[in-house]
Amino acid sequence: MSYRTVSKTYAICDLPFTSVSSDELLTGDFNAEIEKRIKAVIQTEAPIHEWLLIKRVINSFDLYKAGTRIKAHMDGILAGMKLNAVNDKSGKVFWKSKQKPADYNVYRLFGAYDQTCRDVLYVPDIEIANAAASIAAKESLAYEDLARQTAALLGYTRMGTNVVSGMKRGIAYAVKTKRIAVKSGKYVN
Repeated sequence: MSYRTVSKTYAICDLPFTSVSSDELLTGDFNAEIEKRIKAVIQTEAPIHEWLLIKRVINSFDLYKAGTRIKAHMDGILAGMKLNAVNDKSGKVFWKSKQKPADYNVYRLFGAYDQTCRDVLYVPDIEIANAAASIAAKESLAYEDLARQTAALLGYTRMGTNVVSGMKRGIAYAVKTKRIAVKSGKYVN
């Protein structure tokens, strides 16, 4: 029996907007609000890559760069929250408290808004793996064809360095977790 996957449209968390300076954010006065927004983003967008989570939260404070001071501040807050996080080859990925990565069979596609377009660097390996399993369920393919079709399914039209690297990560994860298998040089589900 093949590994079953589900496609969904990527949903963005609608956070309130507050304009503050980076110095104001770093005072600690906004830490409770930052935690609240982190929880809201995870609830809506998990699994979510650490950098994308930080970007969503700081953008809601009218800040658009996570320099070393802001990144260190956010890291401290995230560490103190004791969230459900797993490292994969893409980096740290945050999950809802009850989500289990081993049971996650979803891959999420771009929606109608530009914000739903995630840089492939911030797509968790498991989502790329699930998209690859979806493609491999339809036909057995050589690696290059599977990578190209998986990238296209996820909305990436060019096979640039980052996309190639992302597909490599995801397909390797799919094989490792037995979402797809390699038989006679072809990838199958």
